[in-house]
Amino acid sequence: MSTVWGKAASPGLGRRPLLVLWACLRLCSATAGGRGGGSPWDEHYGTKSRYRAVDDGGEGGAGPSWRPPARCVQLHLSGLIRHGTRYPTSKNVPRMAEAHRLVKERADVRLGLVRDLAAWRMWYDRRMDGRLHRLGASEMAALAERLSAGFPRLLQPERERLKFLTSSKHRCVNSTISFIRGLEGGSGSSTGPSPGPGLGPGPSTGLGGRWQVDDGLMRFFDTCHKFVRQVENNDTALHQVDMFKQGPEMGRVVGKMAKKLGVSPDAISIDVVEAAFYLCTYEFILKGIVSPWCDLFDKKDAEVLEYLGDLKQYWKRSYGYEINGLSSHKLFQNIFQYMDQTIEENERNQTISYPAVLRFGHAETLLPVLTLMGYFQDERPLLASNFEEQRNRKFRSGRISPLAANLILVLYQCHEAQSLGEKYKLQLFLNERPLPFPQSGKLVSDYDEVKNHYQHLIDTLKFSNICDDSNCYNFIFFLVLILLFIAYY
Repeated sequence: MSTVWGKAASPGLGRRPLLVLWACLRLCSATAGGRGGGSPWDEHYGTKSRYRAVDDGGEGGAGPSWRPPARCVQLHLSGLIRHGTRYPTSKNVPRMAEAHRLVKERADVRLGLVRDLAAWRMWYDRRMDGRLHRLGASEMAALAERLSAGFPRLLQPERERLKFLTSSKHRCVNSTISFIRGLEGGSGSSTGPSPGPGLGPGPSTGLGGRWQVDDGLMRFFDTCHKFVRQVENNDTALHQVDMFKQGPEMGRVVGKMAKKLGVSPDAISIDVVEAAFYLCTYEFILKGIVSPWCDLFDKKDAEVLEYLGDLKQYWKRSYGYEINGLSSHKLFQNIFQYMDQTIEENERNQTISYPAVLRFGHAETLLPVLTLMGYFQDERPLLASNFEEQRNRKFRSGRISPLAANLILVLYQCHEAQSLGEKYKLQLFLNERPLPFPQSGKLVSDYDEVKNHYQHLIDTLKFSNICDDSNCYNFIFFLVLILLFIAYY
């Protein structure tokens, strides 16, 4: 007869200490497992990473360093902000359901992990479709509060002169509204239970009418014809990604997952592997728990899956193809146009029209802009064949563009300047950390110096046709010639 603590016990009671021990171990892993205080491998969640994980501690960590240059005053703030934490998209929810169905219908129920996964309730559905979560609303409000405290001259007085541009996607619109609420002193989301997947923050007061949808700027990747043809709709554009999916690293991930589920590796597709990892990720970022889905993987698996995600971002949004960065040129020009306008108005002693312009978009909005500016470029491209070589790569999408990521440019007017070129200076912050300028390595640079470095990108006439799909236009021109020939002859 089994005994527990020296007393006779039934078989059910005999397992209680083990269950308590298991619960304690999971609790410990949830509180001390990874960076940012949470899940195992949360530094490997890619673009689905929590924003606070980037800052080694709570949101904002020990506090951002908004220290201005000596003898300078704030003149203009330009922000490019990714939406906050969201629910999974309608594209990924069916894959999650497929992973859960595989466990329930084909996995070996004699395995404890399989029983845990089968008992897990599939609560994600298509209606969520990437909508902003309550946590995302709070992230936006908190970011607004920190920026307002750091740049009071620009974001606190006369707020009716602030300009807000947003993507039409609900998660971006609601991020904008939540940010505005943060400026107004609100929490960003209504009190009470978490809103359902179809709900977001309600209308804001005061600044609520100041935001406008501009997909031409914030979703340029939808309207850049050359990008759509060469990358988005090109079946071969992600060749490196497809090769990595069939490579030895992913093969080992599939093999280990199959063993833990008690199924053949042939039963597990790459989509199922990714979906299971998404379930681990979303359970942590939305609920703050370490899900049994995480037990399907170890740290090495997480590193491989992070690289798979980085390969996708690299080839579809960054240095993989030149058009990826160039597709954002209108947004990039827009940022400098407002800074030029600010300087011109200041030189004429006019009231600054827009002390701040805040733009709300996606990871797909931010990554091409940073690529265009020349940041996070590795000496060698990310390939399916160089996973080991790229372990210390610069391009890590989760560190560059996590949920609620932000790129902030601050323009200053500096006193005692010897020339007009020294009068205006620029600072750059990525995720609230100073970012050196690529042309000089400095944290503060003369505005003219930065503008001259990017002049070839700012020049609208030179890049006015960068997104034109020449093949398409040539076809239309050829078709018109044929019609004219038929009409006249």
